[in-house]
Amino acid sequence: MNGPFLSMIFFFIYTILMIYSARSGFYDTYSVEDFFVAGRSLNTFFSTATFLATWFSAASILGLGGYIYIYGLSGVIYSIFPWFSGAILLVLLSRRLRKEYSLFTYPEFFSLRYNSKIMQICVALIMIFSYIFYITMQIKGFGLVMSMLLNIPYTAAIFLVYLYILYTTFGGLFSVVKTDTVNAFIIFASFLAFGTYIILQNGGISNIIHQADLLDAPPIFGSEIKTPPGGLLDIFCKGLQPPAYLLTSFFGWGLGLAANPQYVIRIVSAKDTATAKKMIIFAVFLLSIIYTFIVFGALGLRVLIPTSPPVNNVDEIIPTLLNRISPAYLNGIILVSIIAASVSTANSQLLLIATSFTYDILKNLRKEIREEEMLNLNRITIAVAGTLSLLLSFNPPKSLIEFGGNIWGIFSSSTFIPLYAGVFLKNSTRAAEASFTSGLITYLVFLLLQTLTKITILSNIHPGLLGFTASLAAFWAVEWRSKRAKH
Repeated sequence: MNGPFLSMIFFFIYTILMIYSARSGFYDTYSVEDFFVAGRSLNTFFSTATFLATWFSAASILGLGGYIYIYGLSGVIYSIFPWFSGAILLVLLSRRLRKEYSLFTYPEFFSLRYNSKIMQICVALIMIFSYIFYITMQIKGFGLVMSMLLNIPYTAAIFLVYLYILYTTFGGLFSVVKTDTVNAFIIFASFLAFGTYIILQNGGISNIIHQADLLDAPPIFGSEIKTPPGGLLDIFCKGLQPPAYLLTSFFGWGLGLAANPQYVIRIVSAKDTATAKKMIIFAVFLLSIIYTFIVFGALGLRVLIPTSPPVNNVDEIIPTLLNRISPAYLNGIILVSIIAASVSTANSQLLLIATSFTYDILKNLRKEIREEEMLNLNRITIAVAGTLSLLLSFNPPKSLIEFGGNIWGIFSSSTFIPLYAGVFLKNSTRAAEASFTSGLITYLVFLLLQTLTKITILSNIHPGLLGFTASLAAFWAVEWRSKRAKH
């Protein structure tokens, strides 16, 4: 059986699973609370599955896999280490947040905690803006894979994403969770198969490590850089990856993940505090297994094919090479799993865009909105926001992993301090507002400076470091002045 035909069969089976699971979730939705937070009823199984599927995006395989193929283990320092550090902070946050706040949306926290409607609206706008751009990454991943799977142009392939993202989001969080559960199983099984196949092709993990240590070749045909011997196993890739660039990524990926709305809403939708805590721990355990297989899979792929043929960008490396060396059945399964990763992240973020727009912005401007009207407005917003992301994805970012780190940095710079201080400390409204504003402005100004100047020393520092520092400094400065004024 030829590869494209077999891939079509896998794609057809995946489509049936999505239609069935999303439809099932749609009929579980009766109220706004069901649509927004699944009635706060998710058990450990569904919570863990949706947390894992939402976490694992196209950046996790296309971006990270391509990065490790080129720079080796430095990719772990750049992304996986910060991601898991952020998860530890989420565990610390989960108990108090779930116990003390009954939220419908992420921005609502800032209204309830600080009595600031302005902050609620501003956080909603930041969230909507950031997620529309982040969804373009998922559409890009979907489009890259679909164009290879069906042998059609990228621009035609990304239109198909509508069928999945919009359909799986229209039923609210119940639909998202049920499709996420299917996607989580596909992601877990397929990337274990990917890693196992590459490890066996290399004769075992020890041989991958030995051969990777000796490798001395450019990663991409025609590339100006060349991986030096030992570079793939060196955390700084023997100087190809500056320490400042890798270490400051924590302020984008790590703190950004710890303050990310999609994970906060997963905590809120769990049925109790114990479930929320177990959800994060179990999901991170399963993700650590997946990432182990991806790391050795990408390293093993580099050993098998030391120099990739020319590609348009780093995100195309893994699917391009898999198409060349893996059997048709495995190639089809892995490509469908990349689609699953893209859909499960995009539909979660699209739902949060819609709920924040209607609940945090419209409801503050127009008090009386009936429940049925609210549900319809959410579905209209889903269609509009999905269309905007689709249009932006015609000219997608060059690197998913770097673009994602910059988007997450917006949350670490603007909402991390107000969120964690609000949960763990007693502080004033003005301190939170000053922290949010200072961090966001500093982040955007530094990001613009990096883009315009192209100065190497500036490019090697993640803007999240300065944004977070400004946010923290503003918070404590206003707090100190407030306490001094009282005395």
